Amino acid sequence: MTLQKWLRIGLVGALCAIASPLAMAPSAQADRRIIIRSPSHEDHRSHEERHRRYPIYERRRPVRRQVTVEFIAQGDEWANVYVDGRRVFSPSNYANRRKRFTFREGAYDIKITGADFFDVWAEGYLDIGRDDTNIIVVSFSERRGVSVSGDPYAWIPVSTRRR
Repeated sequence: MTLQKWLRIGLVGALCAIASPLAMAPSAQADRRIIIRSPSHEDHRSHEERHRRYPIYERRRPVRRQVTVEFIAQGDEWANVYVDGRRVFSPSNYANRRKRFTFREGAYDIKITGADFFDVWAEGYLDIGRDDTNIIVVSFSERRGVSVSGDPYAWIPVSTRRR
């Protein structure tokens, strides 16, 4: 081969190396990575089977979404809401009976008590982010218990009776 052919091959190779990532990026979706495995040359399969390439789609772990959870205290009882053992909301009297929080998707241990920590009204897990719901409303009272809007399967009760 002459020097011109070698230079032409090198130039074409450099252009392919630069252009292939630019051409492939729009075709791949943001949440997927495409892996193409080619068969090895030592394979004893037919010529057609060796040159087939099958794309393998691998899902990347999505970024954890933020979900708004609103707690609404119904009735006029004093209450406390504990999330993962920490008191986050204490509705009292008739004012400030609702409060909004932003949680990352996941499961949270929820305990709703009366004014006394040992007067447990409801206890369970709030599993949020399992579907496309952006807002979950948790309504509670001493007599009615807990009701959840937005994702009816988000509330998983541990105990429903009073202790």
